[in-house]
Amino acid sequence: MLFYRIVGALILAFSGFYASVSMNSRLTNTLKQTEAIITLMLFIRSQVECFALPSSEMIALCDRALLRECGFEGDEPPTDICALFDSFGIADSKTAQLARSFAESFGRCYREEQIKECDYYIELFRDRRQILAEALPAKKRVNSTLCISSAIALIILFL
Repeated sequence: MLFYRIVGALILAFSGFYASVSMNSRLTNTLKQTEAIITLMLFIRSQVECFALPSSEMIALCDRALLRECGFEGDEPPTDICALFDSFGIADSKTAQLARSFAESFGRCYREEQIKECDYYIELFRDRRQILAEALPAKKRVNSTLCISSAIALIILFL
């Protein structure tokens, strides 16, 4: 009987540790995704500024690795900016809202206005990235503390 209690306690301890690691990994991936979206928006801005390409050609020229970092999973990316940003599956709701508003407004104005709009949204995304980066260590500590202490509490409860 003691053996089963010890095994159960170890399972609970490992599950608390695994939950902590997976939650912290998700937070880090959210920050990396925001950085990748900033890089994609810089690419889009440069394409608008230098070549004035339509959005379907811009997306076709974009690096597939960058699209995967942004969250795109698939073989061929959509030809529309709105569909592309919707396919990213952005975890952070405020970042997703910014991406959606950028995608909806993209291509609805002249070149100079589009460049200014790109600059505006790039700055908003950089601010959002800064907020996420500043909050990351505290959120990681909270996730680790809650998961591991919950596992320890369950171990004490069941032993």
